[in-house]
Order: sequence, then structure tokens, then C-alpha cells
Amino acid sequence: MSTKGLPADSSAGPPHFGLPEHSALTIEGRVERAAGVASHAAGVRDGRERPLRLSNWAGGLWLIAAAFGLLMAVMVVLYLVS
Repeated sequence: MSTKGLPADSSAGPPHFGLPEHSALTIEGRVERAAGVASHAAGVRDGRERPLRLSNWAGGLWLIAAAFGLLMAVMVVLYLVS
């Protein structure tokens, strides 16, 4: 492969788009994310970790979802009444 006309620091490797090394937009980031998900699933199965639905955040997230659902229901009722 000829490097004529290319900057001196360019290489024949994959293009570098300026993304962080472990970005979800890179192959490395996707592999790392998949490994993390698999590791968490194995930990839950073995009893070393708690499932996400039992985490401290789950109650708050359900509360936010319920409030949003209630808001949408009120908006639909008000739309239908008017």
C-alpha cells in the first residue's frame, strides 16, 4: 500500500474518528458493554448480585414511570372532555 500523499502519522489501520476508546459507537465499546451485561447476568444467576428490578433505583424509576403514565392519562381525559 502506498502512503504517498498521506500525513506522516497516518497508518494502514482502521480510521480514527476521535471517539473515546470505550464509546458505544466503537466495536471495543460494544464488546465491553456486552461483556458487562453477560457478567451481570452470570452474577445474578449465581447469587452474587441483585437483579436490577430489586435495586435501590427501581422504586424511584417506577415512581417516575407511574407519574408520567398518570400525566398522560389526565391529558387524554382532558383532550376527550374538551
